[in-house]
Amino acid sequence: MTSWQTAVVEQSRLYSPIGLRLVDELTGQAPLGKTEAQLDILDSSGTWRQTDLQAVRTPSGVVAYPGLEFHADATSLLPRHYRVRLLADLYVPLYRRNSAGIEFDAYPYDAVHPPQVVVQMAQDAILTPAPNYPFSAHIPVLRGVVVDPAGNPVPDAVVTQGVSERVLTDSRGTFALPLRWAQQNVPVPIDAADERSGRVGTIQINLPGALGKSQKIPIS
Repeated sequence: MTSWQTAVVEQSRLYSPIGLRLVDELTGQAPLGKTEAQLDILDSSGTWRQTDLQAVRTPSGVVAYPGLEFHADATSLLPRHYRVRLLADLYVPLYRRNSAGIEFDAYPYDAVHPPQVVVQMAQDAILTPAPNYPFSAHIPVLRGVVVDPAGNPVPDAVVTQGVSERVLTDSRGTFALPLRWAQQNVPVPIDAADERSGRVGTIQINLPGALGKSQKIPIS
């Protein structure tokens, strides 16, 4: 005769305090090439310190950190502040126009007590095309550099054509701006802004002639 006993099974649920959906600004789709996420923590001295925690990619491509701030007993612990920095071969992340990373708080939790704040949905992390982005041959691309009043290149400056196109300069201050909607043979304003310093500048170009040489956009 067989007898059955009920077994007690421990269960725990892992939460991620952030979810990032990486989005190619040009296509609205998942990014091309290699992308990595680095996680930093703000320590008690107010200094950012890089961690060795690895992000998890969900089946839908969301970058997450399940289990971050999970503890055996979280009842007396306080939330901690983190940031994610994205490294991409073909992009400059949009957050870099005014921040070194995407910051968030992670609330402690344990097997009994869920985190005080539970993130329900992923947020979009926009990646703008870098100068080495493989644009399709039919897309006109304006290339150039943004410089400050001393002539020094300005990294992480926003370069725009109206409300239609937007990229960020790379670490050398260079950019590659697609111009899918600009008209030919009429003046087209191209704006640049360094949001960290408040400096701005504008140049006027004409297509297709402006595509054949590097353009310089001074900001002041």
